[in-house]
Amino acid sequence: VMHFGLLAQIYKGIGTMKKRKKWLIKNFILFLMGYCIYLAIEVTFRGFSFRLMGIVGGLSMIGLSEISETFHNTEQLPPKMLMGAAVITCLELISGTFALFVLDIRMWDYSELWMNSLDGLICPLFSVFWFFLSGIGIIVADGLDYYLFEEGKRPAYRIGRWTFSLPAKQA
Repeated sequence: VMHFGLLAQIYKGIGTMKKRKKWLIKNFILFLMGYCIYLAIEVTFRGFSFRLMGIVGGLSMIGLSEISETFHNTEQLPPKMLMGAAVITCLELISGTFALFVLDIRMWDYSELWMNSLDGLICPLFSVFWFFLSGIGIIVADGLDYYLFEEGKRPAYRIGRWTFSLPAKQA
């Protein structure tokens, strides 16, 4: 009897290790995607960027994936986008504060923009940008789950009465 209990624990441990490995691989891919996309957006619109902003992009992509997984029963996309914008704005504030007060680098300055706050580190205009980019990030993260990792059912979204979903997998 003791041997079967030990074998069951080993089997359970192997299953847990596979889940952890899959989770790490998924989040590594999400991080790299977010890192590269965030830097590409900044270089496209500003002409330069900072590696710390790539880290913010990677963490943002992981956060968007977690929001989508946590609230997968909610088909309405805008509430998820709002949570994503809040997460990205918070990450931007944390990284901007770290860069400004620890590294003595001002990566950006929103002090000329309307309703900026916290020494020009955040402003509503960029939170609106993060809102719309969050929608794209959530759909991309869900696509990665559905197509690459074959997790969950086919992602579907609603914006008001408008409904759309990702294409079905090819058999």
